[in-house]
Amino acid sequence: MVTDPLFYRLFETTPETLFLLLGKSIDQANELAARYEFQALEFKETSHRTDGVFIPKEPGLPLYFLEIQFYDLPSVYADLLAKAFTYLKQHDPAQAFFGMVLFASRALEPKGLAPYEALLNAGLVQRFYLDELPEMANAPLGLAVLQLIQHVESQATALARRLVARVKTEIDNAALRAKLIELIETVMIYKLSRTSREEIETMLHVHDIRETRVYQEAKEEGSKETLAKAIVNMAAKKMSAAKIAGILEVDIEQVKKVLAAARK
Repeated sequence: MVTDPLFYRLFETTPETLFLLLGKSIDQANELAARYEFQALEFKETSHRTDGVFIPKEPGLPLYFLEIQFYDLPSVYADLLAKAFTYLKQHDPAQAFFGMVLFASRALEPKGLAPYEALLNAGLVQRFYLDELPEMANAPLGLAVLQLIQHVESQATALARRLVARVKTEIDNAALRAKLIELIETVMIYKLSRTSREEIETMLHVHDIRETRVYQEAKEEGSKETLAKAIVNMAAKKMSAAKIAGILEVDIEQVKKVLAAARK
């Protein structure tokens, strides 16, 4: 499961989700989200690429560095801090910051925490375990999608249907509604890898909005961006262009074009 671009789209589409995880109220989370810009930054000199950074749009607010961890990596905290301090060195060494790691489960957290305990105890670095997030009835949509990602297949389909129904009734903005529907569908495609896209569309009852122009435009934009993020992230893990093309089932020239653009 290629999780990095999926989570990137989640936090790009619903940036308030980060602040909800931090315990803010819905109103506070929405207000804070409007004051930040979410980006996936790459530090070319060091070959570091972040899973996401919330960059404040105004002075006086801290940076938030985000790491998504779905496999065992003993250096995850060191990697997070290396990226944070590289950013501070290159931009503003006096900038306040927080680090966040979203683990798929507690079992993936490294055992050797001695170098990071002071930061963890002080709350400057926080960790969350997706499989332990509390279930909330009518949770904000961003948190609900997080719950969908970590649900087992047998439970995910019913939850995805409920989320699609909520998006249709709760979201007035047509472009945002289309992006959220596409995000939910993408989660289910990852989860139900043996099920065709057409079967998932039927399962989620999304045919009524799929024909609209705004949906098609949002879908095309989101698909291109997700593919590009996946290609860049896989290249950062030292995969060759040929291997990336094979895994993602795209033309190798398309992979090379994306990587060339990322290096500019």
